[in-house]
Amino acid sequence: MNKSNTNHAIFLSLVSAAFVLSSCDEQPADYADVQPVPASWTQITTDQLDQDSETQLAKALVARNEMESQLKDSLMAAIQADGPHGAVVVCSTIAPAIASDLSTKHGLEIGRTSFKIRNSSNTPPEWMTPIVDERDPDSAYFVGTDGSFAVSYPITIAPPCLTCHGNQDSLSNQVKESIQTHYPDDQATGFALGDLRGWFWVEVPASD
Repeated sequence: MNKSNTNHAIFLSLVSAAFVLSSCDEQPADYADVQPVPASWTQITTDQLDQDSETQLAKALVARNEMESQLKDSLMAAIQADGPHGAVVVCSTIAPAIASDLSTKHGLEIGRTSFKIRNSSNTPPEWMTPIVDERDPDSAYFVGTDGSFAVSYPITIAPPCLTCHGNQDSLSNQVKESIQTHYPDDQATGFALGDLRGWFWVEVPASD
């Protein structure tokens, strides 16, 4: 294997590792006015989970894991075919389709959000607003007045993420052009290794 192929293989293996979700050191919010949790939702701890919410949590985790896996596979395929800038296209077109398909498959709502949005359709649901404002690096759990359940799962910056989300001066021209084409109002650069990037979020309706 020549040096180019070796480097490419190392990069792909890092992409696979990038989707292992873990918590990171808490980062201070850029503003003090944190929005309260809407009255229709109550934040709880894992100790407060009842049988119904434990079942809903298990369902949410299955959907999150499937989304994580499918995104990873799509990103690796795009990078292998087109280079790092191909990952931008995946986030633009394939990721929303994956979220929509999984929402239908599992009978819930799933998506991604951040305090630095790349895709304007990834704005947080109402119950996620205080989590985003506080940049909470841990999973958070909520129950709704209608019996629904919601959970957030943090995403942190791993080495391959810096290819598209690092400092502007570190991005390749191809990546910059791809971001500008697909996301002219992009906010999602300037991250460093280990930073909190955002969250997967899942809403599970009440059991029938």
